[in-house]
Amino acid sequence: MFSFSLLVMICSFSVAVILGSAWEEQVVYDGTAMLLYGAGPREMAQARVSKTPATHVYQRIRESDGLIIADYGFLNFNNDPLTVAFSINARELAAYNLEYGYTRGEKLALDDWQKKALEEAYQNAVKNHHGQEQLNRAGERVTAEYKAKLTALFHSRGFITREGNLLVADIPEIVRRNVQKLRSVAISINKSGERLDYDSDSVISAAVSLVQTALRYENIPSEIAGRKTGGILPPLETIASGRGDCDTKVALLGSILLNWNRIKIIGVGVPGHYLMGVMRNPAKGDVFMEYKGARYVLIEPAGPGWLPPGSIDSKTAALLNANANLRIEPFN
Repeated sequence: MFSFSLLVMICSFSVAVILGSAWEEQVVYDGTAMLLYGAGPREMAQARVSKTPATHVYQRIRESDGLIIADYGFLNFNNDPLTVAFSINARELAAYNLEYGYTRGEKLALDDWQKKALEEAYQNAVKNHHGQEQLNRAGERVTAEYKAKLTALFHSRGFITREGNLLVADIPEIVRRNVQKLRSVAISINKSGERLDYDSDSVISAAVSLVQTALRYENIPSEIAGRKTGGILPPLETIASGRGDCDTKVALLGSILLNWNRIKIIGVGVPGHYLMGVMRNPAKGDVFMEYKGARYVLIEPAGPGWLPPGSIDSKTAALLNANANLRIEPFN
């Protein structure tokens, strides 16, 4: 019987002992280059790709008496039909969504504050006969406070500024904020695992299949109803609306899986795509990445391809193999 606490994982990941030719069938990404363990150069192991299962996969989303109800059906990778139910008050969801993204008006309000603060600093310098050096210092203080206010706004709404002053959705931070909020989904998956005598790998696979196949793939626009989104929906909106793209689905899956606190996750960004890795010993044929001395089996939450943990899309494999602007982000 598979049993674990949603606070403390009791069952550890299964350990695969890899010897001899088994190493030749593992694809390893170390963050700097693509390596194949085995004798001499050879072609990259073929990523295992499966089509979305045609049966037992559905989503039913409706609103009744102010409650949004989402029912999902999907197949685990061992072909077990599973279901997950989720519900949330519509007003609660609307308030939650305001915690993510920002409007042009909010940014302009801070710009206006900076302009007025600089004008006041100038008027104060004139009134008190300050020199240019004093005026410059006052301006620097205003500018520093403006940047701090702007950074705080963006951080509070799930954004981070990267090199080159690029503002992007902060996936690891969004995941950390939503673990508790996705506990009901984790509990639902856990109950299925207990009923079907799943080990930890099978439970992880169930969560992966849910996100891949039962939630449709949909590109998220950078702005929705006048609100800058960073091209991502927050996890509760994702599970309530049944849609998302690669980074949106990674944020949802990460928020579900981190309810088991022995699970360690990294986000992996390549140009135009985002996937994730779960720390565990890779089995034969698994694609995994080495990060800070640990092995992370790679997972493609995006869908609609039905890919078990350790399998990635061939396009993703090519990007990783090319080491094209690879970005690794720990979630916990």
